[in-house]
Amino acid sequence: MKFIRNTFGNGYPLVIAAVLAILIISCAIFEYMRLVIIASGVRDAVQSSIIAVATENYAQVYNGLREGYSGGYTLTAADTWSEQFSTGDVYARLDQTLGLTVQGNKHIKYADTEEEFAVSGLSISVQNAPFAPAYPSTVSKFEAEGTITLEVPFSFGWHALPPMKSTLTVKAGYTPKF
Repeated sequence: MKFIRNTFGNGYPLVIAAVLAILIISCAIFEYMRLVIIASGVRDAVQSSIIAVATENYAQVYNGLREGYSGGYTLTAADTWSEQFSTGDVYARLDQTLGLTVQGNKHIKYADTEEEFAVSGLSISVQNAPFAPAYPSTVSKFEAEGTITLEVPFSFGWHALPPMKSTLTVKAGYTPKF
């Protein structure tokens, strides 16, 4: 308290230290918000692509036959049904939506010349609904689930730290309206 009330100029170092502390805390908060915004945008783009996969399978999953509400199946031979669905090209949709550049096994978004984020390791699993269920309202529906790894390098002054890595999981399903 004595330093604060002192009028001989000894309070300048305390003021400078307080301003620097506020700046460092502000930088950390802004960096956290940047990471959350990037992760949210990538998750939304992946979910949009997964939803497109689910809706592209409409013709195979709900083809208008009596068994159509059973899942993605097609009659291949006399009395033989086999699964028929597509996982689509999610990476191509992501590249187009997010403006990504392919480098090796990573798809990278650049802001000018610096890497903003990279996605890799996309895996899509499709859960087909059971064939001709007895009670269609209680069984699982056609669903597509995607998992992708997001890697975001820290901005200013944080290059000594490893990038943030997060695994994003999104799920989309197709449920008939009628």
